[in-house]
Amino acid sequence: MENRFEREFSNFPSKKITLHNFKNVDDNIAPVINQINSLRSQGLYVKAAQIIQNNFDILSHYIVDAITFRTWEEEIYNTQIYARNKQQTIFFDEYEEDFDGIECDVWLGGD
Repeated sequence: MENRFEREFSNFPSKKITLHNFKNVDDNIAPVINQINSLRSQGLYVKAAQIIQNNFDILSHYIVDAITFRTWEEEIYNTQIYARNKQQTIFFDEYEEDFDGIECDVWLGGD
């Protein structure tokens, strides 16, 4: 199987998966987030986007954006490719009803 890892946002498995370290909203950032939400609710998306861009460095610790979602998506995808390229050996009880086998895995069970 050919390894075709996505590389736009993720470097896994050659580097560790990105750790984002998000923070809970606190009194320091709440006014900015409230202003953004207020502008969005009024349909003033361009003004809201400007505030986001002007405060991107601090906001990136508090809110998830499209870049974060794309990073997560790529890292999950790359992890799946990595895992499927490794041979797995899984032991299970012969009476186990709910298991999801992957082609090329080694399944052992029974007496």
